This record gives sequence, structure tokens and C-alpha cells, in this order.
Amino acid sequence: MDRLSAPDAVRLCAALAQCEIALVRRDPVAPALLSQAARHAEGLGPGPLVAAAASLARALDPSGAGPGPAAGRKVVQALVRAAVCETEASLLAGPP
Repeated sequence: MDRLSAPDAVRLCAALAQCEIALVRRDPVAPALLSQAARHAEGLGPGPLVAAAASLARALDPSGAGPGPAAGRKVVQALVRAAVCETEASLLAGPP
């Protein structure tokens, strides 16, 4: 995993936190926030996780109430959480 700079890690953590909140609240803006976070993460270690979450969120309706959207939302949340963990690990490891 490539080390992230501290500013990149903090910026990405903030963007992913917004995504997590939007997903929990079933906010219809969640796919747009995930797309924005994927642009922030492009070329960084957690980038593939964020890109996968954004792609999946665009393909389904994470604000839906049925079992299908709920399951999809949980998968997107898991990808976002994994990206947050990877980002925080890089941040806590100290300077490169």
C-alpha cells in the first residue's frame, strides 16, 4: 500500500465520513458524494475500494427501503468502512 500524505488522508477521511452519514440516513445524494470521494481517492491506496463503492452506489438506489437496496447499501457501507480503515492506518503510521 502506498503511503498517503497527511493532508490527503485527512481530506479523504472527511469525504468518506460524509458518505457514511449519507448512506446511514439513506440520503439520495450518497452516490454523488461517493463519486466525489472516489475522485479524491484516485491514485491513492484506498482508491480502488472507494471507486468500487461509488460504482455500486450508482448502480443501485441506496436510499431505497426494500431488501435489495438495503443489502446493496450494506455492501457499499462495508467498502467505505474498509477505505476509512486503510486511510486511518496510513495516517496513524506517521510521516512517510
